[in-house]
Amino acid sequence: MDTLKYMKTIADMVHWIETDNPFTPAFQKKVLGSVRKMKKLSHYGVPLEQIPADLEVFDKTWGRGPVRQLPVGFKSTSSFSAWRSQVRSALTAFFGTAKPVTTADPDDNWSKLMTDLETAGVPAKKLIAVTVLANAARQESLAPIEVLHSWLQGAVDKADTPGRHRSIKAASKLIYKHRNVLSVETSPDFGIPVQKSRTHCRRLALPEPLSSEAETWKQTRIQGERKGHRRKRKSACSPARAEQAMRGVSYVYTAMVTADLLQPEQARSVSEMANPELLAEVIEQELNGEFHWEPLQPTTLFEYVNNWKLFVRGSGHDAEALTEVISDFSEFENVKSMSTSRRSWCEAFLLDHHKQAAFFNLPNALFHKAKKAMQAYETGSQREKDAAIALGIAACAAAIWTSLPLRISTLLQLTYGGESADVQLHGRRRGLVLTTPPDIVKNGYSHHYITLLAKRGGDPQEIVSWFAHEVRPRLLAAHIAPHLRQPDRLFGGVSYARLRSIWRDATLSAGVPMTPHQVRHALATIMANQPGADYAIIAALLGDTEATVRKNYVFVDQARKHEEGQKLLAQIQSNVLMRGAA
Repeated sequence: MDTLKYMKTIADMVHWIETDNPFTPAFQKKVLGSVRKMKKLSHYGVPLEQIPADLEVFDKTWGRGPVRQLPVGFKSTSSFSAWRSQVRSALTAFFGTAKPVTTADPDDNWSKLMTDLETAGVPAKKLIAVTVLANAARQESLAPIEVLHSWLQGAVDKADTPGRHRSIKAASKLIYKHRNVLSVETSPDFGIPVQKSRTHCRRLALPEPLSSEAETWKQTRIQGERKGHRRKRKSACSPARAEQAMRGVSYVYTAMVTADLLQPEQARSVSEMANPELLAEVIEQELNGEFHWEPLQPTTLFEYVNNWKLFVRGSGHDAEALTEVISDFSEFENVKSMSTSRRSWCEAFLLDHHKQAAFFNLPNALFHKAKKAMQAYETGSQREKDAAIALGIAACAAAIWTSLPLRISTLLQLTYGGESADVQLHGRRRGLVLTTPPDIVKNGYSHHYITLLAKRGGDPQEIVSWFAHEVRPRLLAAHIAPHLRQPDRLFGGVSYARLRSIWRDATLSAGVPMTPHQVRHALATIMANQPGADYAIIAALLGDTEATVRKNYVFVDQARKHEEGQKLLAQIQSNVLMRGAA
């Protein structure tokens, strides 16, 4: 786009559409409706004359490809997707920036490479990724032998959708794997792995004796540290919690090596690394985004460095100086309180009654969709079977979560089958009875024989019973890898990441996008804003303390509380004055 086009506004584009009529009458009506909606969206909130008509900015703001979040102002993913597509069509037509279709020469080396892969038995589905890579290379007149790692890295970094980025990586691996059966020469650089330049921190292996010291500390945390004059073991934690603490140790070591504060692969002990200046340097570089990985959130960084401090102390060294270093950073001042983003989410959720209704109706809505999908399970394609199982998992999770908002790690460890199982299904009179043993709960606040009652939004007993009889057997038989199956678990061994992904997709489609952890915030916030809210009840449901609930989970509408306070004061004054006048 040239400078003149950058000066164009959405109002100019509307005028052009109305004058030139570039679309069919029916589609033009839809396009104009979508374009005019822009001024009503909270992201803009200004007249169309003040919104620049810029396709690149629009794509950067609203994204391309699959819808991962539901922006404010839209009730469903389909409505947002249609709006985005129609506005994009208008911008593309306005500037004439439709991408030229790359036509493949049947005699070029990329076409020959594709033919060779097809002959070698590579499935057509996998060849789609190679087509994406081939088209990108053709646009820059690169043959397979001319592709360098630097070009592949640039293509991955410039990928504007996750699908394109994954396609380029997958195609590189595929070409290198089948290089011996190809009739065209290919670059050896296809064998070098490519990742997004900024990715998650990849932890280095701990050297000795640091590794042994860390393992000893880990086992001590699992068994409990000896405290008091009797040296009794106290404050034991689960193996999973201990392993999570170890991530802090490995992170600090990796960060010190990356920052050139330590030499890699040299023998190191905790005593050599307990210097507070080293930790201060790591924290400062992480907060400034100087490491090559994606910057950590302050809450995550605080947890990692705090675990490092506990490791130093648990190894018999003075950690007071480390405590002072951590407390010196202002970013950690309110790290134990609810983050700004979570507070904003809770506030928006509290003020949106449509989302609250959609949330409480999730069990019924997902249950009906899952039942319909499972009825066609036997005759469906593999993709349809996977989608039906995912809906069944989401329905079962919603039935439990909207009644008892467990952490996702606790939910996945619930056992099923047998008299001592955590989940007991009875008749309609007794319903669903659930127990969370202390060893699967983060802080030991367990629930004992809680009956989940039927509600207007769904009956937990009916939904979980259906899941156990219709979905769970198929899930265990064909939708979980054999080495990951856990037949004693309600969800059969479904992973944390898989359930999180299923839940996000299901709630997004239902018009109330949220993570599993936001379920806890949603319920706590709604209950805390009811007249006469009892935090003891909320804490019992969440399996946490009242102080933690107040500090970390709820957003309270202060304006509503002030209004209730005024009414209460007026009532008190009226009563007092009436008694005084008597």
